[in-house]
Amino acid sequence: MSKGLSSLEQQVQKVFKHTRASSYGTRAKYKGNVMRAAKWISQEFKLQSLKNLQDKHVAAYAKHLQAYDFKPKTIKDNLSAIRYMHDNAPQTKYKISDNKTLQQEYKFTIPKVQTIKGDRGWTNEEFSRMQEVTREVGSQAAKDYHDVSVMARTMGMRVAEAALGGRFQAEEALRCGIYHIGKEAKNGRERDVKLSPEGRQVLESRVASTPRGGKLFVRTNEKSHHAIDRIEQFNQNHREKVETLSGRLQRTWTDRHQEKAYTNNLTLHGLRYNYIQDRVKQEIDKGFTREQAAQIVTKEVGHNRADVIYIYLGGKM
Repeated sequence: MSKGLSSLEQQVQKVFKHTRASSYGTRAKYKGNVMRAAKWISQEFKLQSLKNLQDKHVAAYAKHLQAYDFKPKTIKDNLSAIRYMHDNAPQTKYKISDNKTLQQEYKFTIPKVQTIKGDRGWTNEEFSRMQEVTREVGSQAAKDYHDVSVMARTMGMRVAEAALGGRFQAEEALRCGIYHIGKEAKNGRERDVKLSPEGRQVLESRVASTPRGGKLFVRTNEKSHHAIDRIEQFNQNHREKVETLSGRLQRTWTDRHQEKAYTNNLTLHGLRYNYIQDRVKQEIDKGFTREQAAQIVTKEVGHNRADVIYIYLGGKM
């Protein structure tokens, strides 16, 4: 164990040493936040066992951050990091509540921040153009990007969720029509996703070329985060070729505080925006209200709060 660290900090280190949920970058960011929280909580409450971490400890830390004028987004990021760590820790006794419950029970308020920073979705023309680019380039990198983008657009998967899936998951999905997203899910929140017809074609191709026990998009001896970086880099290298004027206008938004306009870049995550927008519209077309539709879709895409879905709507609907 590391010298100078409290028992609680050492246990947090152990959790991050063994978990593989989420990307390398996300884990590194979360670890820094949680280590600072663990140090403060161990000093303030003399807490020695991670399994005894409770809402009162987390709420007190949030109030501590507020007292030192940390921004609302920073506080929320810290609370998300603590929940991530707690979800991946073994034998915990208590559940850590969501932000709304913590604020109600422990009488504090985290001010709302402007989280809807415009639409990040692609136009259909831009997506079609990028598919043409992948066929023209014809490399393995292009093929990997093509398949991941299809899973993002038609199944709402994050880049890591698609890129780090294994052959066993693919075979199960082809048998039952449901793709199980495991530990590669953000914050370790496993979920099931309905296999799209386009996703089925991707998985059939990938299973045929992936050895048993292998991952669909991670090459031999390649680190998982390198595979993700490689796929995202293809997008960065080619997105200017496919952007349209209507797409740029769709992704332009104004910061009401700075009175300044910004345009969101084309990213793979933007295809998840498209999927969620489509799913919300489908539920609204069935007769559900916008709020009811958001509540339905939020569980499908790996979130706990319906208000997160409004970010993906980008001011639409």
